[in-house]
Amino acid sequence: MEKAYWLARKKASLELAECAVSAQARLIHYDLAGRYGLKANSIEARAVELSDSLPPPIYAKLKKSASPQTS
Repeated sequence: MEKAYWLARKKASLELAECAVSAQARLIHYDLAGRYGLKANSIEARAVELSDSLPPPIYAKLKKSASPQTS
């Protein structure tokens, strides 16, 4: 959800850059769009790191213990 927010901000900044009259305003909006894109990528990377640090799901353990054992 937070990633969608930053991507929406990036899109809005790109649209404002296209409508900007001066080169300075256009540059500022492009700079902001780049920063918003980096923020969105940072959020995604943090989510991946978090998922790697979580323990394995419980249902995976149940499936292994429920399987028949041959001896």
